[in-house]
Amino acid sequence: MTLNTDNQTSPLPSSNTLIATFPKQPVLIKTVNMTKGYHDKPHRHEWHQVIYPSRGLLKSRTESHHFYVPHHRALFIPARTVHESYVMKDASFIGIYLNPDFCKALPNSCQPIEVSPFLRELILKLTQNVHIGQPLSDRVLNLLTVFEDELRAEKDSSLELPMPADRRLQPIVHELLSCPGSPKTLAEWSSQTGATERTLSRLFNKEVQLTFPQWRQRLRLMTALTLLEQDEAVQDVAHHIGYQSVSAFIEAFRMAFKQTPQQFKQHYRNQ
Repeated sequence: MTLNTDNQTSPLPSSNTLIATFPKQPVLIKTVNMTKGYHDKPHRHEWHQVIYPSRGLLKSRTESHHFYVPHHRALFIPARTVHESYVMKDASFIGIYLNPDFCKALPNSCQPIEVSPFLRELILKLTQNVHIGQPLSDRVLNLLTVFEDELRAEKDSSLELPMPADRRLQPIVHELLSCPGSPKTLAEWSSQTGATERTLSRLFNKEVQLTFPQWRQRLRLMTALTLLEQDEAVQDVAHHIGYQSVSAFIEAFRMAFKQTPQQFKQHYRNQ
């Protein structure tokens, strides 16, 4: 991947410029507005980053994972991890950059984070009180410590889609990314890939630590977020991503995202 460090949509200098300018600052925070369709090309930061969209929907990608980041989630990205983002709906997101020299024992891989009401208020408090180039008060440093504790909480993987690397799985992955509603079974893919159904099943478990049905369902539910954001009817979304039963789709969505598809749509209508 090539690297791009400038985000032309931001009124502030690029994040990497700020990091280079204030290398002794424990944390830097900036709010970025992006329009639907914007592609923040592959880049990396020397500091850890937390992406929190207070409005809109982002899709972020690393070499090994895809992530969807709606308003009720955030994404932790470790320092020096190459990543890129796509804006699925006009977005306003808060970027929090944590200096590795000042924080210890944070995750070493990208982590989706469920943003509870408490964590949301904590993020907003930090945003209001951290000013670029100004020293942090003891109160703000305490808030930062609590924030780092929240980042160490149990991982939420419902918006994380690990991508297998084995070449025998690539035809399956590419087809499902283009058509998540495909009903093809591993047995049907067997002749196309040159591997037996049993081998393909074993490879999915080995590569992504998910069974094939689990991986496909996660892809389908993540795709549903984009379709719902575009105001498609819940029934149409269910059928588009391969569910024969709308009620089964609603229950799977609720289990994954702790809200119904209709509640998710309603939030975007209110933005």
